[in-house]
Amino acid sequence: MSFQQGLSGLNTAAKQLDVIGNNVANASTVGFKQSQAQFADMYAASLAGGSGMAVGTGVKLAAVAQQFSQGNITNTNNSMDTAISGAGFFQLADQSGAILYSRNGQFQVDKDGYVVNNQGHQLQGYQATAGVVTAVQGPLRIDPAPLSPKQTSNMNSIDGVPIGVGVNVDSREAFPLGITQATVTGIAVPGLTITAGLNDTLTGTVDDFPAAAPPVVGATFSVTIPPGTYTTTAALAAAVQTAVNSSTAGADVSLTGTGRSVTVSADASGFLVMKSNSGGLGASALTVAGNAVDGAASPNNLFGGDPLAVPSTIPAPVDGAGVFSLNAPDSYNRSTSLTVYDSKGTQHIASLYFQKAASNTWNVYLAIDSTSVPATGTPMATLNFSTSGVLTSATPYTTPLDPLDPLATAPLTDSTQGNTATSIIADPTYTPLGALAMPLAFEFSQSTQYGGAFGVNSLTQDGYTSGELSGFSTSPDGVLVGRYTNGQTQSLGQFGLVNFTNPQGLQPVGNNEWVETYQAGKIPLNRPGSSGLGLLQSSAVEESNVDLTAELVNMITAQRVYQANAQTIKTQDAVLQTLVNLR
Repeated sequence: MSFQQGLSGLNTAAKQLDVIGNNVANASTVGFKQSQAQFADMYAASLAGGSGMAVGTGVKLAAVAQQFSQGNITNTNNSMDTAISGAGFFQLADQSGAILYSRNGQFQVDKDGYVVNNQGHQLQGYQATAGVVTAVQGPLRIDPAPLSPKQTSNMNSIDGVPIGVGVNVDSREAFPLGITQATVTGIAVPGLTITAGLNDTLTGTVDDFPAAAPPVVGATFSVTIPPGTYTTTAALAAAVQTAVNSSTAGADVSLTGTGRSVTVSADASGFLVMKSNSGGLGASALTVAGNAVDGAASPNNLFGGDPLAVPSTIPAPVDGAGVFSLNAPDSYNRSTSLTVYDSKGTQHIASLYFQKAASNTWNVYLAIDSTSVPATGTPMATLNFSTSGVLTSATPYTTPLDPLDPLATAPLTDSTQGNTATSIIADPTYTPLGALAMPLAFEFSQSTQYGGAFGVNSLTQDGYTSGELSGFSTSPDGVLVGRYTNGQTQSLGQFGLVNFTNPQGLQPVGNNEWVETYQAGKIPLNRPGSSGLGLLQSSAVEESNVDLTAELVNMITAQRVYQANAQTIKTQDAVLQTLVNLR
């Protein structure tokens, strides 16, 4: 008769209670994996071998096996907290370089920018260069440097994309009234003296089309030039312009009012130039009546021909065709704008003006910061549409070369139409003050001319200003994404995960960490979501997988087992006492 069986039962029950107590204590520990006490029976060894009548000698603790089942995932307010959903372990390196593994994703950034856990152990993963995750493995470090600005690129740069313009121009729209222009050029003699009541009056007519249908009634003007001696043509032009600005036309309509203006200037050759810019159907007209420069009867004129000719002839005005003006809404149908960026990240407003030129043709004008590009009144592009409203061509255009072609001779293909990119407009370069030139390109393949209201479907460009790092998040595949104050995001690195063929072969060392043993069978570091590894969830942690209710039930069971084993010892003691009392 032996007490051994009962004693072994007491010992193993006590060990089971220890395991249960440890599980209960860590019920709130993030990333903790519960353990299970596993037992084995014992038999005495014999030189004669085993016997079918052998009685066991008790029980022993065979193993304390950790259970690596998935714990519940709970959201947190820390963007660096990361939970693993599925298989895998975070790989960490301590201060001595030793490698450890954990399921606890409570991370933070230390003073040097490294991603660490509460013990200061550095998280291992894939490093990034210039926003691109590489295959280089090592500690993850977040670079706090600001994001450099990116200039709005053109199609021929190595990473360039054109400015995408997707609009619908309304096929029902009427032609704009437009701005038309007429010019009269003449000669003024430097040193000219204007005398009151002698040669100080200048008269003329703006917009007089008696042959038009219906006839356009002109506005007759009469201005008085301030008396004095004008040593330069520019000074005389300024005086005439001042007089024009203060005068009125017939019916008291200002020559500088909405839709009508008369400008006076001096060109490099000493000629006075008068221009009429007016809104209306057809071309502008401008005539200037005689004005004697010397007070003589001959009609020598401020805007005359050769002043030595007798008599001096007044040149015929040159009537202008349809002209576009940024400041004249009647000269275009619709407009839209977007922000572009120069090499310093400075914002510039690029405005596009759409002017109907024919039934299926539209002119597009460009202005950057209210400056016409490429030149005043010159359309950047002409869009041609089919009778069904689909864009057929955009002219003039430059077929960009494919930047990925090492020989740079293959034309880029329009991704929408599947042919040579005739909808891409290479615009003349705009150079902001103090910055690099901005060679822009516009792509109109998404533009249409349907019988619906004008609408902007897309305006895209790839530039941005500089930005400071403002936050982080982790994508499901482990890419650590930085958010910047300019609205941009950039990859800062990628988490790595490690798995084991036998996770129970890992040796726990505390602090929610394990070290590798020979029995674990390590699978090398890989990216989340690959090689059977789980995915990650940002701003979340994996809770302990301890089932507290089950553990409390197990505790009751272990207590009953302990009591039962104690009872066997008590019974053995009573039997032994009986034998002793036989004497």
